Amino acid sequence: MTPRRWAAVCGPAAALLAVVVVWPQAFGSSGAYGPAQVVALRGLTVAAGVVATVLVAVLAVTIRRARWPLAAVAGVVAAATVFSAGVLLSRGLSSDAVPAEAPGEVRVLAFNTLYDGAGPRVVADLVTATGADVVVLPETSRETTARAAELAGGGFQVLHHQVDAGITSATGLLVASSLGTYGEPRPDPSSGLGSFTVRPTAGSDGPPITAVHAWPPTADAMSRWRSDTEWAVRRCRDDEGAIVAGDFNATLDHPALRSPGPCADAAGSRSAAGTGTWPAGWPSWAGTPIDHVLADARTWDVVSFSVLDATGGSDHRPVLAVLRPTG
Repeated sequence: MTPRRWAAVCGPAAALLAVVVVWPQAFGSSGAYGPAQVVALRGLTVAAGVVATVLVAVLAVTIRRARWPLAAVAGVVAAATVFSAGVLLSRGLSSDAVPAEAPGEVRVLAFNTLYDGAGPRVVADLVTATGADVVVLPETSRETTARAAELAGGGFQVLHHQVDAGITSATGLLVASSLGTYGEPRPDPSSGLGSFTVRPTAGSDGPPITAVHAWPPTADAMSRWRSDTEWAVRRCRDDEGAIVAGDFNATLDHPALRSPGPCADAAGSRSAAGTGTWPAGWPSWAGTPIDHVLADARTWDVVSFSVLDATGGSDHRPVLAVLRPTG
């Protein structure tokens, strides 16, 4: 086969692979094992694409017999990299500074503490610094949740749900007394990793709140991951005025979060949806934005969304959304 014919084969093959990597939604595979993991790390794929384009282009120049096939591959990789970078930039790589507190707002903080790795003092300091009214704490024991509320000065109802003996399945929730009193947690029926919903009791007018910790998309848990993330988005859609927050283990590229309407993803509303929240030790452009706050857009406007600095003891960055009633 001549080099030009090889190019005719290599170009389309590389294009097919590139689409699977940077836009698996085109084949409906963004929820499948493999593509789901790769597309979540869009910042890294952009960096890898730049390196690969340069290397293949150099090889195309130096290996004359393979020039045309390599040039075709380099062109495809470059185009895919530009496309993926455009998606990342359009979603936003920065976040808002935490604004001064204003009347009528509800401040929602979500922070996976990594098995209580970020202890109660760290959580309490975050709550105090941000003025949070709703605090969702995946991978956090009941003791740490309660102690954090105490150290933050009290004034919070402490709610908690744990599926089994491991802290991985323990999720805490603090709700400021200004939002009223809430009933007992109603767990995610598929079990999840401690996800639950609470609703205000009679005489209280606070919003329905769902604390989320979805299963990660590992090889043996893809169906549970899809079920958990779909349930979380459905809680926002079905409960008028709902606020849903926590560790979704999913990005806007994944099926459940592609079209969450009528709810709004706070990060997407504030051009911060490309800013990585995990792992905290990586640059934010390289990480994956899997920690979210969703809010019913019929009830809430998103004032700001902040990805906060990495906090010792956890592999997640905390996120804060400031919401204001519409109208």
